[in-house]
Amino acid sequence: MKNKKFTAAAIASAMITAAPRLANACATCGLADGDQALHAYKTSVVFMLASPYAAFIAIGGVTYFFYRRSTRQDPNSDTK
Repeated sequence: MKNKKFTAAAIASAMITAAPRLANACATCGLADGDQALHAYKTSVVFMLASPYAAFIAIGGVTYFFYRRSTRQDPNSDTK
């Protein structure tokens, strides 16, 4: 049984190696340099990478704002 699985895996890898057009690793491998889809793909990757940082900054900013607001002292209060 192991021999059949190994043979099937070897044949599958040989077929993929023999047909490099089928083995493209990403969506941009088969596109030309000036293609509109390439630009759109790269832009979407930038947005996906930047969105966690933007969310972290927004949550951190709101948290800091509320923290500063809760700890400020009212100048009109008499707490001596």
